[in-house]
Amino acid sequence: MPDPDGRQPAPVQTRLARFLAGRSGLGRLAPDCLKRLVFRCVVPWERYKRQQWLAANPLADADEVSTYPAKVDVRLGIVRDVAQRHAHYIAACRDLGVPYRLVDLAGPDWMDRLRADPCDAYLVWPSVALTVWKQMFDERLRVMVEQLGLAVYPSLAALWIYQSKRRMHYWLAANDVPQPRTWVFYDRDEALAFAETADLPLVYKPDLGGAARGVRIFRSRSALKRHIRRVFRRGPRLPGWDPRERQWGTVFLQAYVDAPGEWRMIRVGDSYFGYEKRKQGEFHSGSHLWNYGRPPDRLLDLLKHVTDRGRFSSLNMDVFVTADGEVLVNELQAVFGMGGPYEMCVVDDVPGRMVHDGASEGWRFQQGRFCHNYLCNLRVESVLKQIGVPLEVSPEPVPPGPLDYCEIY
Repeated sequence: MPDPDGRQPAPVQTRLARFLAGRSGLGRLAPDCLKRLVFRCVVPWERYKRQQWLAANPLADADEVSTYPAKVDVRLGIVRDVAQRHAHYIAACRDLGVPYRLVDLAGPDWMDRLRADPCDAYLVWPSVALTVWKQMFDERLRVMVEQLGLAVYPSLAALWIYQSKRRMHYWLAANDVPQPRTWVFYDRDEALAFAETADLPLVYKPDLGGAARGVRIFRSRSALKRHIRRVFRRGPRLPGWDPRERQWGTVFLQAYVDAPGEWRMIRVGDSYFGYEKRKQGEFHSGSHLWNYGRPPDRLLDLLKHVTDRGRFSSLNMDVFVTADGEVLVNELQAVFGMGGPYEMCVVDDVPGRMVHDGASEGWRFQQGRFCHNYLCNLRVESVLKQIGVPLEVSPEPVPPGPLDYCEIY
């Protein structure tokens, strides 16, 4: 029966997903086998995650179209993200007084809506927790840019690489950027033949996935060949992902790099940041351990070279520094961020950013707090500059007393 206000009640599965999403303690206590059974037979994983992300979004009820006083004569489209990360763009636009309109690319009438009420540019943080979501964004963003002539931020080229290790590898190789030696196979027999003679250890990585999910280091040739057969037969699951999601039919292998150091280097607009990721176990990624200090000039120079080459104005770059000083790019991502009150560049216990001096071709540190709303304030400033509507924002001064720093991405 309809509710008294005339609305149809939500399906049972959706109501159950809302119940489970609001009780995170149940998820921590339940064994993985039970959670897989629930997600497979009772509540689809994607429906549960939608409700979980929605419940965690403090701006879930934000206006579809901004109503606050505008400081600039433009309007930005904010593309909805299933994981609700578009909330950071909403918060940034509110902070800066920039008008916005929420845009849904997932609906069947997405193109008609874009044509009927266009914006000056579109801010995007794509959903990638499922392959089909990644495909949807790749397809529709390309149509927006190449067929409809719309501007998106970050750039289409950066978003195409986003969360795809194969595409990142191809881009780095085509642009002669140093990276760990990499092999990509689409043929089972070729992959197995390679495994027979390749130097070990080798690192297997799924194409999609972050924080070292699904990454395995193989020191045994027989174990590597078993894994290759599994990938080409059905594909492994990624921990924490939809149990229906399997990445099969292609193998991504890299030479193992025993690097004592890894830096995360970041550029948004003309702001540069960097901090060292500490190793836990076999991996730097996902360790949530880090050291702060002034980023080395040669890593800042490499970041500027890569971002200038790709015309990327929103990019993070993870870099291995080997024991003999070799620098290898391990990862590129178009969107990322730190949650307040955290910063990503801290020199002598003072947060700030690095700025490139075009006259001297050197680097200088500018103190202040710049990482608001997962760096989306800087992204809004950057896209406004690109469309010819610069917005002057003074750096926020550093408050007295110690600050806590924590990696969130």
